[in-house]
Amino acid sequence: MILSFIPKFPTLNFKPTRGIYAYILMFILQGGSLRGEFVDATPFRDAVKKTRCKEDSKSSLLVDDLGSMLKQKGFNHYGTETLYSGYLGVELKCEIFMGPVYYQRLRHMVSDKFQVRSTGMVDQVTRQPIKGRRRGGGIRFGEMERDSLLAHGASYLLHDRLHTSSDHHIADVCSLCGSLLTSSVLNVQQKKLIREIGNLPPGRTPKKVTCDSCKTSKGMETVAMPYVFRYLAAELASMNIKLTLQLSNSGEGIDSEGV
Repeated sequence: MILSFIPKFPTLNFKPTRGIYAYILMFILQGGSLRGEFVDATPFRDAVKKTRCKEDSKSSLLVDDLGSMLKQKGFNHYGTETLYSGYLGVELKCEIFMGPVYYQRLRHMVSDKFQVRSTGMVDQVTRQPIKGRRRGGGIRFGEMERDSLLAHGASYLLHDRLHTSSDHHIADVCSLCGSLLTSSVLNVQQKKLIREIGNLPPGRTPKKVTCDSCKTSKGMETVAMPYVFRYLAAELASMNIKLTLQLSNSGEGIDSEGV
């Protein structure tokens, strides 16, 4: 807070966020507000004083015209004032350009705009987070945001946003035929286990994954991928286009090849 000992000014001065040229003219034209008159605050107005005779027209600076108005009301010629610190009470070494200005309160509040999400509803088709602030949805992470993270080298963050926190899915892929959509899960029936005899909590039921195309359970692998990739494979299968995956154990990832 900056204090001013001039009784014509308020104790707390308001600083506008956008100091455009019209605001500066409003600062200077405080003499007109004290006189109760309308003053022209149009930016880049003509500063030439026109008289009845064109030959007698005088050219003057806009600063001189406004400075004489401020001097008549006891202000500085350039609209600057000497202020004092509200904490220490000492005079500030620099002169500050100040004056009254018209402003309005912004109706857009932060409490009505912010959006945050940890977990919530997902889309039934793509299994990705839904959109919309009212439904607790997320903010779209588009192509330009992806390029920005790639330019900064944040590949792990990109993988976390687009895969782990989005539509992480573990699929069963047949390494023999490379099919993604022909796997089926069979529950293995077991005899009475020792856990049930000893009143222990039941263990995890073992499952057997087989490939309907190869008619065998050999070569079945679990691969982590976005669920929308599985949805793409299903859409291509509906158009009679088969998507074949070639798996490798070298840790280099998955190579997809359309056949």
